This record gives sequence, structure tokens and C-alpha cells, in this order.
Amino acid sequence: MDTKSLEDAIRNSGHIVCLLGRHVAADCGCLDYRLVDTAYAIETKYGYSPEEIFSASFYNTRMKTFFDFYHNEILSKLGEPDACIHALKKMEDDGKLFSVVTRSVYGIPGRAGMRHVLELHGSVYQNRCPHCHTEYDVEFMKNADGIPLCTKCGQPVRPQITLAGEMIRNQLVTDAANEISQADTLLVLGCTMDSMLAQGCIKYFDGNRIILINEEENYSDNIADMIYHVKPRDILPNVYR
Repeated sequence: MDTKSLEDAIRNSGHIVCLLGRHVAADCGCLDYRLVDTAYAIETKYGYSPEEIFSASFYNTRMKTFFDFYHNEILSKLGEPDACIHALKKMEDDGKLFSVVTRSVYGIPGRAGMRHVLELHGSVYQNRCPHCHTEYDVEFMKNADGIPLCTKCGQPVRPQITLAGEMIRNQLVTDAANEISQADTLLVLGCTMDSMLAQGCIKYFDGNRIILINEEENYSDNIADMIYHVKPRDILPNVYR
């Protein structure tokens, strides 16, 4: 594997934006409910597929089951930043990486101390009462028995994440588009080029090169200029130290 070319490409870039895919979060220990075995286990346990449960309509009509799933599956597998994330943090500290764009809700980059992260689908670390707007941390959600209720007004506390059937906030999309349009290098980690994250973002990119690092091979890979079929954590920390 020609890692020297990757190292040179990163070192010679002046403005990198990273698209951080779901496989990176999974490698950090976060729940990836899109995996076939995981999805099957969840459907067997709850009687609904994870895609059904993680939707706005399900939240509004079966809130108890939603929070059972959310508490037992999502909040129990929040993971920790791995070597890939720490390499990205160093790139940010060195002025190479200007922002991270992700659909992950686990807050992994921020927990590593990264400052410029656009979480298109929100974060489990942000929770708010929709009635009185009191904010709650993730520990409150973890410790709640059943549906988490606001201590001030008694209303259910809503995780500030975008569920299926809800629109991503326009300002987030605008901010992501602005960041990507300024990049000379787009670093795509842990997802394919036909993923929803990549498809939604590459149309704003007009820079020099797209670097794809993802273990899974896909027909869409040829969109990228440089391709590495390996886990990001197994290569990025070695080429950027």
C-alpha cells in the first residue's frame, strides 16, 4: 500500500474537510444498527426494525418503546475516540483540517476535543425539553427510568437528533456546503462514495482531490482520486503523527 502518496497529499493540502462516515463511529465502539446481524437482533428484541424505531412517527406514537431502545442500545454503546479520531484532532490542531462533517449522533470528534464539527443529525449529548427548553446532559438521559421527564415541567425530554422523517436544519446544510466549497482536499472516511453523507456533500466540492479511506469496496469508489480499502484507524494515524 502506497502510504507515502497519502502522507504527501495530506501534508501538501492547505484546507482539508473530512466527511466522517458511520464505520468510523462503529470502530470507536458505537452502535451501528444498520449491520444485518445487529438489525435482526434489535427487531427480534423489540418487535420493530431499528429504522422503524429511529423515526419521528415512532417517537410520537410509541415513545416508551423508543426510549427503551434508545436507553438500552444507543446510550449503552457510545464508544470512545480511537486513533483515527485523534489523528484528525492533530490535523485540526496543525491547521490542516478545517472542519468535520458527519451524520453520526455519537459526538465522537467533539469528545476528542475537536472544535469544528458539523453534526448534521445532531448529537445524543444535546437534550432539551420542547416545552420549557431546559437543557439536559447525556447522563440525565442515561439515568432516566423509562421516558425521561423534565424536572421543571414534567414533559418528555427530547434528544436533539434528527430522526427519520425529519428535515436536517437548513443552517447546518448551508454551513456544511460553505465549508466543503472552500476545501482543496475532501477526506472521506468510513463510508462509500454512494453513502447518503458523501452523496449529499460532494456536490459542493470543487477542490483538487478526494481521498477515500474505507474498508468496504464499492462501485462508486472511482469518484475518488485516491482510494485506500482499509479501516481509517489502521492507516491515518501512521501517515499523520
